[in-house]
Amino acid sequence: MKTDRETALLVLYEAECHGAYPNLALKKYLKHVNDMLDKAFITNLVYGVIKRKLTLDYVIEQFSNIKIKKLSDYIRQILRMGIYQILYMDKVPASAAVNESVKLAKRYGHGASAGYVNGVLRSVLREGVRWPESKMELLSVREAFPMWLCEKWVAAFGYEFTEQLMRAMNQDAALTLRANTLKTTAAALAGQLPEAKVHPLYAGALESGGFQIEASKAYREGLFIVQDVAAMMAGVALHPQEGERVIDLCAAPGGKTTHLAELMQNRGTVFAFDIFEHKIKLVQDNARRMGIGIIRTEVRDASVYDPALEGSADKILADVPCSGLGIIRRKPDIKWNKEEQSGIAAIQYRILENAGRYLKPGGALIYSTCTI
Repeated sequence: MKTDRETALLVLYEAECHGAYPNLALKKYLKHVNDMLDKAFITNLVYGVIKRKLTLDYVIEQFSNIKIKKLSDYIRQILRMGIYQILYMDKVPASAAVNESVKLAKRYGHGASAGYVNGVLRSVLREGVRWPESKMELLSVREAFPMWLCEKWVAAFGYEFTEQLMRAMNQDAALTLRANTLKTTAAALAGQLPEAKVHPLYAGALESGGFQIEASKAYREGLFIVQDVAAMMAGVALHPQEGERVIDLCAAPGGKTTHLAELMQNRGTVFAFDIFEHKIKLVQDNARRMGIGIIRTEVRDASVYDPALEGSADKILADVPCSGLGIIRRKPDIKWNKEEQSGIAAIQYRILENAGRYLKPGGALIYSTCTI
């Protein structure tokens, strides 16, 4: 039987050392955890370590006599977890953070690992962290954002706004649900989810305190989908009508696609395109679960022009691929992948150029992106 911290360690190891998506690795390991409080602890620890990786590594370098790159993968993660608990998890006693980390080091390290981990963590407790004096370096280290991103945003928005933005992105993201208005209302849905501790957030949307989504009867019956309120704004702005022909050029996983169909009262046609077959399946699964029959899916590269679509759509949603920097709060690993930011603007331009040609005269096009 694995402890909560051991489970978190294995998730972090898979994510960093084997390139697994953190959410998928977490989902795999949480299948074997029954207690909701244990699930919450593991989730908070995993995402906290990913979110604060830069800060945690700064602290390790300050107190370790071994360069962080020379540490074994497991010991590096164990130290990060221990320091995160000490600095950011107020409800975890410092003694527990140290002692449990030492136990993990004995199991996943070599003979001297336990003493090394114990020494580093107790030094952090005894001496405290010495923060950088440089204003920009302090911003980067304290808020755990890479320097290139700090420089980019400070140049664009100024230091004070960037600091506020980063602090907001370091807050836990709320879980929001969109009621499937083809089957229910937000008020009725709230009554069916007492365990979710929901409250109204926006027309058709509820904020939840967290619950086992896929295990709920309401989810299986297609009464709701998980979606941010900001993402709902794309469909509201496009304002599709019953009987219209609508194209969602980059549809997966289907949150916006199903919303368009709901706004159309399940009358008309929504063409849902995505470049990957496994992602198209997510759209199909969501549409089927929610009882939506007007969505037509197709594996298609939206950046490649198709003359057959010329002038065919009343309305188009171009929720284009992007850096994702606007959703760091939900996907903190995004900020560590600078190399994935290049070339996106050119792809977006091609998609928008094609979208403009697919519209009927007088049609409407919404450009949607989750970057900053």
